[in-house]
Amino acid sequence: MGKRILLVEGNDDRHVMWNLFEVRNVAECFDVKCPESQSETYEDGGIDNLLGSIPYWLASSDLERLAIVVDADSVGPDARWEAIRHRLEKAGYDGLPARHSQCGAVFDLSLQPHTPRSVRFGLWIMPDNQSTGMLEDFVAKMIHEGDEMLPPVDGFLASIPQESRRFSPAHQSKARLHTWLAVSERPGRPMGQAIKADRYLDANHASVEPFLSWLREALVD
Repeated sequence: MGKRILLVEGNDDRHVMWNLFEVRNVAECFDVKCPESQSETYEDGGIDNLLGSIPYWLASSDLERLAIVVDADSVGPDARWEAIRHRLEKAGYDGLPARHSQCGAVFDLSLQPHTPRSVRFGLWIMPDNQSTGMLEDFVAKMIHEGDEMLPPVDGFLASIPQESRRFSPAHQSKARLHTWLAVSERPGRPMGQAIKADRYLDANHASVEPFLSWLREALVD
């Protein structure tokens, strides 16, 4: 079996993936990487470094499957797909889907007739392939319904005057989740650890199932 890689934006994302996969018993047949783990060229992670690293991975002769998880952020899933499609076309791949799948993309990349080699490629755009947002939106859906701390957290964030806010509107969901984590039983516990150990997050929540189904098709099955 060739190399199978799940590429994410940064270390926080990687730890979320590791812990979620452990809790959900996902087969350990692939590696979770982020840009700074590849070479000195990509020190800081993030979407720009991830996009720049795609040709690096595709050039690996023993690569069998490459799946990517990125945040939609405020630009949205369509813009993210266009940026990744551009990188794939520059690498010589054509016949790519015109639009990103709302269920997460999985398809084969081929350079035929130049080479018989093909790579299974997957793309999931957080949080759900359809919305703006990020990993924190995905994790927040695991918070149990009726959680008693969310209303006070939302009230606190809403009470901060716009001119005093130190986070941008695009990072509202990030501020919300990390504020919620800061007032949990172990204040400040990282997202990944919370998924594994915090009884207030449910890794079996229905919102997680589409992501795991995509992951298994892209990297496991």
